Amino acid sequence: MRKSTKKNKSSKGSRPNYQKQLARDHIPKQLPQIDDQLCVGMKLRFVTTGNFTGVFSVTASNLLDAWFVAGTATTAYQLFDFVRIKRVTIRAMGMAPSAGLAPMATVGVEFFGLSAGQYAGGRQKEDSQLGYDTPAMVTLTPDPQSQAAQFQPSTGNSIFGIRAVDSAASPIYNAIIDVDVVYRNSADVNPAAVGVARAGLTAGNLYFGGLDGQPLATTAARSTFQKRA
Repeated sequence: MRKSTKKNKSSKGSRPNYQKQLARDHIPKQLPQIDDQLCVGMKLRFVTTGNFTGVFSVTASNLLDAWFVAGTATTAYQLFDFVRIKRVTIRAMGMAPSAGLAPMATVGVEFFGLSAGQYAGGRQKEDSQLGYDTPAMVTLTPDPQSQAAQFQPSTGNSIFGIRAVDSAASPIYNAIIDVDVVYRNSADVNPAAVGVARAGLTAGNLYFGGLDGQPLATTAARSTFQKRA
């Protein structure tokens, strides 16, 4: 007769292992450590608008302004105090700007290496596509040991830049930009006001701003999420 190979089988008269663990957690000899702050990872999605000129740079302050809470109709505050960038992805479809020019799209991402205090390693990548079948797409992560890959407070130093142009070097509208970030708050930091004033907000509501920190009417890359301001 073969011996049973089942694991975690409790002996007769004893409590199952999960019950022991439950009792240990409910009545611990030593209280467990807990996180007393909020840390959220998410993918922000933006689309370029008619205000897009083909290229712009993004700061930590812009990313923190991208999700905010309204204090009054005209005042708003960043929902989090720190942000960490995990990845930036751009997709764009080009069009033929005139007769004789092929439909083409070029997209690029660069983590700047010369911004004082933000040293991002200078990593960059681009992609170009012809025709209407496949969009140009580039995705890039910051160097793991660079400052751009670490948590950043709300600062005005540029961390990365994006580019989306057609065969005539004109800006491509409706390019999709995904930015994977991790947000974190801190009890030691006072909530910062968003960098650009807003109007018509409802106090207490959460809003999504543009990737460049601008309001909905003037941003070069508006959020695809609701509500936007």
